[in-house]
Parts: sequence; C-alpha cells; structure tokens
Amino acid sequence: MNVHKLWEYKEYVNVNGKILSNELISLLQNSLTLLQVENHFAYVQYWGQFHAVDTDYHIAVGMNKDAISDRKYFYTTDFKFWGLLPKAKKKYKHLSLLTTFPFRGDPSLKIKILDEALEENNPDRCQFMKEENRIAATISNICEEAEICSRGQLIKHPDSTVVINPNYYGLTASEAKLTKSYLHIRPPQHRWNTNLLTRPDYNYSMDFLDSIDQDIPNGCWNLSLEQNGSIVYLKSLYWPGMMFFHKVRTPESGFLYVGNGRKNLDVPFLL
Repeated sequence: MNVHKLWEYKEYVNVNGKILSNELISLLQNSLTLLQVENHFAYVQYWGQFHAVDTDYHIAVGMNKDAISDRKYFYTTDFKFWGLLPKAKKKYKHLSLLTTFPFRGDPSLKIKILDEALEENNPDRCQFMKEENRIAATISNICEEAEICSRGQLIKHPDSTVVINPNYYGLTASEAKLTKSYLHIRPPQHRWNTNLLTRPDYNYSMDFLDSIDQDIPNGCWNLSLEQNGSIVYLKSLYWPGMMFFHKVRTPESGFLYVGNGRKNLDVPFLL
C-alpha cells in the first residue's frame, strides 16, 4: 500500500481483521518517508507484517524505474533501522515452505530444516537457513503467488518498462466482480497470447500480466463485495493473511499481508 495514503486506506483494511493503528501509521509514514528520501526511490509501499515470537517484522518495498523488476525489499523490527533483504534463492524458497517453526524476530538466527522427501543419506536432507533468508524467500513466494493489482493499474511502455499508471481510474462495477480483472505482479508465466485469446477488449499495454482466473485450482481466490458493491476484497486461500482491496471507479487500491508466513498447502484438497 502507498505509504502516503495509509490514513485513507485504514478504513478498508481494519474491517477485514487487519489492524492499522494510529500509532503504527504514524511510525510507518515517518520512517518510510526517510527511507524513500535516503534511497531516492520513486515509490515506497508498506508491504505487510510477519508475526514473530519476540518482535514482529514489518516489510516495505521501494521502487524506481520499473515497478516489477526494479524492486528492493526492506524489513524492520523497531522502525529506526530498515535492513535490505537479500535476493531470494531458489533453495531457500523451497526450504521456507517446509519449515514449521514460527519466526523468532532475530534475523541472524539459524534454523535447521529437514527435507523428508530426500533419502536419509542425502547430504541436502538437513540444511540450515538464516531467518533473514527465510523472510526474503517467503516474501518472494507470496509475491509470485498472491501479490496482485487490478487491470490497468500497471502499464507497459514500448521500451518494456512497467510503471504505475498515473491515469488509472479504477474498475467498473461489472469488471470488479470478475477475477480476470485482477493480475499477478510478477513476470508473466503463461504464454503472451493467453489474455489475447480470452479477452475481447485485449490491450497489450495492460494485459501483459497473468490474470488470477488462470490459477489452479479454480476457487483458490475469495472475491467479496462490501458497502453495496463499492469495495471489492480479494483473499488468497493459499496465503492466509493476504488481502487486496479496490474501491470501484477510483484509483484507490492496495495490497497487504499480515500473517505468520506459512502457506496453506492443503488448498487443493479442501476445494
């Protein structure tokens, strides 16, 4: 969520079980404004929060030229020091899904993870991972599977640069009810013509991302309309704690994750 609009977005977030207190918003705005100035970011967004045993982690993302590829993630426990997270490695992204330990609140803490899918004599069966690497890996997994935007919120320039659309005016009431109106914020994984074949109003500058209606299994997203259909909420069943909201016919929308960083791997068996 845009850190400079947290006061406006508070009413949309708090009705869905996530609490943005006045104190938290003040701390975030002061701290992240400094982070934006010091790092010369074009945009800074509050990404979310990981619950931990000792002290929670708060996550922010800074963006410059490209809204997808030019991102840097930061974490803090005290709102005074923001640590830059390392790039998530494929190995850690896999290990983060296996661990059942809660976050502790110590970025330097090493935890031991047992991969029971490997043979007992396999040297990779038991591995160690720092909590800082686990945070980065968990964020990467959530971003790939559950961080979304509404159609038209991000646009692609002819030079392939992706930017936040300054002329975005929101979805219509009929568009807001359709899951294909919401897109994953990640490099596209489906063929480039997937949306072209399914949308009569295809526009490559807006439809270059994967829509969530292609996600498997069908029904892994919960879409609900509130306040007489003026606010739409989307939640991922795979990642409890993830929430996206959009105010119909306005540019107001936001993504927020507040949870323990655990993926619900039982979703295919529950639907």
